[in-house]
Amino acid sequence: MEGLAKDGFQVGREHGNTLENTCIRAGMSNRDLLTYRRRGWFGWPSAPRVLRTGDASALVRSRPSKEPSPSNLTATQDYFIEWNADRLGISYEESLSRYQRSWSVVPGGHRGRAFGRFHRHCYDLFRVFANDDPTEVMEAYRLHAPVHFLTMLTYPEPKWFDEDFIVKHFRGRGYLSILDFGCGLAQQSRTLAEFLVAKGVEVHLTLADIPTLRKEFLLWWGMRTRIAVSFLDCTPKSPIPPTPSIDLCFALEFFEHVYDPLAYFQQIDQSLTAGGLLVTNIGDHHKDFMHVTPKLDALREAVRLRRYHDVLQNFIFCKPAAFSLST
Repeated sequence: MEGLAKDGFQVGREHGNTLENTCIRAGMSNRDLLTYRRRGWFGWPSAPRVLRTGDASALVRSRPSKEPSPSNLTATQDYFIEWNADRLGISYEESLSRYQRSWSVVPGGHRGRAFGRFHRHCYDLFRVFANDDPTEVMEAYRLHAPVHFLTMLTYPEPKWFDEDFIVKHFRGRGYLSILDFGCGLAQQSRTLAEFLVAKGVEVHLTLADIPTLRKEFLLWWGMRTRIAVSFLDCTPKSPIPPTPSIDLCFALEFFEHVYDPLAYFQQIDQSLTAGGLLVTNIGDHHKDFMHVTPKLDALREAVRLRRYHDVLQNFIFCKPAAFSLST
């Protein structure tokens, strides 16, 4: 075995194959996995991203997937159709029919290129009402909430399994407090909560985001699944609400969307218990509407100074059991 030890984690070449094979057995699409890499030069396969522990990961990318559709519903889409039926006082069948009609308006549905172009046109068309500058960005999110909702419904869902790194990290725990900051539709945290609750773990899920129609859906999901859920409103007066003590924080595709990512990280760091996990993405992003802080080098430095263990570069971090400025 070729490998090296760093921060107490083992890196080995063969672990990439182990990770990929484990995820395939879990019934996941490789292309949606967070650890997936596109083919390299001349079409040669690129090695998947490897966790320093050598473990597999169920985490998926927060972007539209080729898999979900009205004829191949994810659990989130199915919940959405049920929630929308309850909300509107219509049958499940009518709610599904409405979703199918909306999907069929453009080629490829809500996950296709045509809908993506429409989405970008909406940004340009409605900037007259709200731009993405500091004083208007939250209003812009509320303005574009229905389009965001439809897009997020096409995101893939993790297929959690016993040997997943996060599941193993908290194995033996009877209670887990999870925070999902900038949650969107919270596919990663909700599916993990369902997986753990089915195994007898008591879970409290705290969701933090700008309050839009998605908030109603997420609180309904908590009641529907009987999982304890609370929602923290991020508002212009209180953009960073106080957060409870947590064992695990998801903040995926989040920090590039806020003007002061260091302040948000400091809040998360204060709430995260020693040995807790931060699942995020602190790599640099392209400049785009609502990507208000695309370069995250200052955030990466802040994470390094707090001595977080880098489990998967820029994505999964473990908070040290103890921290001292002198060490």
